[in-house]
Amino acid sequence: MVMCKCKNIEIGSYGRQVSMKDPFVKRNDGWVCIDICICQEIAELWYLGIRTNGCCCGHNKQRGYIGVYDEDIEKMKELGYEQQEHFQGQKNNFTPKTIKNI
Repeated sequence: MVMCKCKNIEIGSYGRQVSMKDPFVKRNDGWVCIDICICQEIAELWYLGIRTNGCCCGHNKQRGYIGVYDEDIEKMKELGYEQQEHFQGQKNNFTPKTIKNI
């Protein structure tokens, strides 16, 4: 793992993001914004049939996460992802493998 390459990127901003076509999303013709630091990892998860519902690399300021639908939690565990409690006790968030988290 390596630290992401974000410098002076605020949490919640759209700096260092790319537009990607999420095969599971119907709105906006499937286009979503993903932090460039984890976009390859997200694309690989989509390829494996895992549906994401939010993510952030953490911008070297906080712990990054990949959110998935509840139905895909067990698949993420089988892939060796570390589950993390994120918002209000939700269990559907996982630590990205491709970046070192704070």
